[in-house]
Amino acid sequence: MIIYVKQFEKIKFIYRIFNILKKEQIEDKTIIYIPINGNSRKKTVKRVMEKLSKYLYENSVKNVILEEKLMQNEEAKNVLYSYNINILDGTRLSKFLIYNVIQKIYKYKKSRIEAGEITILTNENNDITIENIMLIARNTKRLNIITSNTKKFKKIVDYLYHELGILIKLSNNIKTNLNSSDIIVNMDFPEEMLNKLDIPDNAIIINVPKNTNITSKKFSGINIKGWEIEIPEKYKINGFADYIIYEGKLYHKTAIKAFEQIEKDKIKIKNLIGINGIINKKEFI
Repeated sequence: MIIYVKQFEKIKFIYRIFNILKKEQIEDKTIIYIPINGNSRKKTVKRVMEKLSKYLYENSVKNVILEEKLMQNEEAKNVLYSYNINILDGTRLSKFLIYNVIQKIYKYKKSRIEAGEITILTNENNDITIENIMLIARNTKRLNIITSNTKKFKKIVDYLYHELGILIKLSNNIKTNLNSSDIIVNMDFPEEMLNKLDIPDNAIIINVPKNTNITSKKFSGINIKGWEIEIPEKYKINGFADYIIYEGKLYHKTAIKAFEQIEKDKIKIKNLIGINGIINKKEFI
């Protein structure tokens, strides 16, 4: 179960005095309204969020979606974290949308993914990563995988070659030449490990881990750190970010089911986000 948490637009006096939480059901979504706003003192925020956290604990709720205003409130989030409440932030959804982002990049580049070369950086061979490898491998000309543990990926690489005739270059060499790669996808390398690679100065990098920077002063390429998406109108809730709402929809689905849902909903990437905000498509040409 996932609870949606929203501030009152106008807080009634009695709600503020007694820290009353209001529950509302909209179709399959449960929304909890809390009596704080941007002007609330830290003590008030802490008191209200502790009451919310206890309510969530008593109802065995471990996941919440916060409206955009609350996502900016560090005090509110810290209280939830202290009660081991998971705040959805779009990170898991990002992993499901890698191929959609790749398609967007090739569209900007005015070239075809079928003729391209992509390199994936990953150490995690979970279901989401494997599905991404399968999807990208079937649609691009060349796919490379760089990992610190090649044994983890040998099974999927062998399957793609023997069953589908697709040859994947698998390597643990951090000095691998990446100059021929159109796109480098960093699935889970931390910043320190990423910057040990010989990253081309003009590379296009999709960074799934948030706030991952390229430290080389020579780097003049594109570091994609996020993206905006278009979701069906029926999923939208006023005040909540679309990408977090959609992550909530996919949260309890298996990797295969999540990819199928994304295709069914025809999810599109609106904008790619870099260090300085939305990246102009002209930068890819």
